[in-house]
Amino acid sequence: MLNLLPQNSKMLMLTSTHAELIIDKNKCNSSMCKFECINVCNVSRRDRDNPAIVEMNGRPAINLDCCTLCGLCKRNCPLEAIFFDTNNTVEKIERTIDLEIWESTPYIIDNEKYKQFNQENTIFARVGNDPSFDNYQTSIYSKRSKILKLNKPGFSKIEAALSSSSWTVHDKFSGAFSWGKVSSDPKIKFDANLAKLKIERLEIEDKEEMSIKIKQIAKSFGAASVGICKLRKEWIYSHDRQGDPINLPDHIKNVIVLTIEMDLEALQTSPAYPAAFATGNAYSRMAFVQSCLAECIRDLGYDAIPAGNGIGLSVPMAIDAGLGQYGRHGLLITPKHGSNVRICKVFTNMPLVSDKPINFGVLDFCRNCMRCAKNCPSQSISYNQEPTWSGSTVSNNLGVAKWYVNVESCYNFWIENGNDCSNCIVSCPFTKNRHWSHNIVRFFIKHIPFFNRLWIKLDHWMGYGKQRDPKEFWEKNKKFIHSR
Repeated sequence: MLNLLPQNSKMLMLTSTHAELIIDKNKCNSSMCKFECINVCNVSRRDRDNPAIVEMNGRPAINLDCCTLCGLCKRNCPLEAIFFDTNNTVEKIERTIDLEIWESTPYIIDNEKYKQFNQENTIFARVGNDPSFDNYQTSIYSKRSKILKLNKPGFSKIEAALSSSSWTVHDKFSGAFSWGKVSSDPKIKFDANLAKLKIERLEIEDKEEMSIKIKQIAKSFGAASVGICKLRKEWIYSHDRQGDPINLPDHIKNVIVLTIEMDLEALQTSPAYPAAFATGNAYSRMAFVQSCLAECIRDLGYDAIPAGNGIGLSVPMAIDAGLGQYGRHGLLITPKHGSNVRICKVFTNMPLVSDKPINFGVLDFCRNCMRCAKNCPSQSISYNQEPTWSGSTVSNNLGVAKWYVNVESCYNFWIENGNDCSNCIVSCPFTKNRHWSHNIVRFFIKHIPFFNRLWIKLDHWMGYGKQRDPKEFWEKNKKFIHSR
């Protein structure tokens, strides 16, 4: 359900409209401090090119265009030289959020601001089509040869080959994203004769029973979890990465959303290359699962359009399908696997029963946790306790109440790393190996959130979320997903 908040409900301001932050020049004395105000600024840590507070002529200065008015600099100034000027109001956001509504509904939309997102604005598309992007036409692998020469653990040539080859099925099997029957001839994308085949349609008398069987089929191919939802045009991209409008057939009404579990032990070596293997391997298995499920549906006489990250926004569809909730790091958090999943979907006209969104306490937990933000190498994840309506780049689609991620600085780190990074996924307290004790904690998070801060501290004290030694990936007793 899309929610536009009533004007008279109890509201929480997302960013202060009460004042500007001012530095009292009479009290500020840089010889008596260690520039605590600059060191604690989350905006400056997250985006070094656009800091909110900087050193100028030996003194700190606040950039009001970037400042989010979080007040950290004020609270950490040992000389009490920073204060809110209540005579100078700043109107940054027109709407506010009722936290009770936000925590009890899948998402809140400002319909006056939200519009269908253009896939051309995703960071991976902008690499090839946006000359204004600092790393225009710069691959994340551009510095890999220099990195390999450093001979760091987890960054060897064999591990680089492992991660690159793991994408083979996803990148080379065009049939995984076919809108029609997959060709039997590997030299061409479609087989005209197959497309003309008359397939007798299976008449579905019980949609609920068919939905159960479809989920069983998807899991038999390798899906970790499966959900079904009605197609919402709001989540479909307005245009694809090539700039062409995306027009799904009108008779496509349902979306089958699937998650693919990643190799957690490999992922925990992030940002080393075995973690990148876990990502690529999940995408290749995703291509296999979605294409097999789509072919099965076509063989039953219905249309099926498989998609990975294409066609539309995967996270809100997964939320609609009851698979999880949105996290601070911009990813889906599931009850069983945490953030350790990749998402794909199959659009279809097969009559199915939709699942309902779930709430297991993620939003309230993420407000206080911030583990992903603290463990992000590029400081691209928001430290704001409350959600906002917009992000800092054109790759953020405004109008949704959430935490926005600076995907530009995130991609910049990928280039420096020579591969992708999954620190935010690994550090998430919901991402754990299966153990009965973790189920108890999840019960408390869902039903008794009063103890959330305790679980966050315990998670840190017990060492969860730290990088695993990349050498452990090569141990002879290493267990992989398919061998468990």
